[in-house]
Amino acid sequence: MSPPARLVCLPYAGGSADAYRSWSAHLPDGCELLAPELPGHGRRLPEEPLDSAAAIVTDLLPRIGDPATPLVLFGHSMGALLAYELCRALCERGTPPWALVVSALGPPDVLRGDAKLASDPDALLNHIARLGATPPDVLANPQMRALLLRPLQADFRLLGNATNRPARTVTVPLHALAGDRDPVHPAAEVAQWQRHAARWQGLQVLPGGHFFPWRDETVPRLLAGLTEAAAGRDAAAGTR
Repeated sequence: MSPPARLVCLPYAGGSADAYRSWSAHLPDGCELLAPELPGHGRRLPEEPLDSAAAIVTDLLPRIGDPATPLVLFGHSMGALLAYELCRALCERGTPPWALVVSALGPPDVLRGDAKLASDPDALLNHIARLGATPPDVLANPQMRALLLRPLQADFRLLGNATNRPARTVTVPLHALAGDRDPVHPAAEVAQWQRHAARWQGLQVLPGGHFFPWRDETVPRLLAGLTEAAAGRDAAAGTR
């Protein structure tokens, strides 16, 4: 039996599904959190990582369950781009998600080029170190650095390929989140999603840097509320 609603969380560059595992505890009873692992990441590390959003969406579509189940799509940083592309694919198939939530990334037409980082391993790892989410002892270990580089380089090629591309209008409710001290994708950039939203739900600027969703429980609770609304349990929280 399908759950009453499903929250689908897509990862940031170099990230794995494990980043979202604990968020399931915030969901209403019966609702499901799905955090798909991308090829070349986490438990799929032996696979070849993909550097095309279209190829990743093709991988994701058969893995998100029955698309007739109300879906809330969430993506952080690179995951926001993947969630947007997955939303487009679902809309084209006639099974739009209930809502799209993008976090810490602007739309494709305002993205800066990241492809150059993919070709410079030291610069890429230094960039990741500045963001503060990767433990310093991991970055200091040559074997761990090598394991990180392979998926990271593919992810940054993906972001580079998406730079300055036109963004189509999103027809489902679109929510945007940004960190007030994000040095990479500030709130003014994330706010640009409004230009591509037929049903703009607003930008929430929350305390923290680029990885603000993991600062406290604000974001997982917000997503739990949207998932509950998608399940039809809280009509005041939003409608299709």
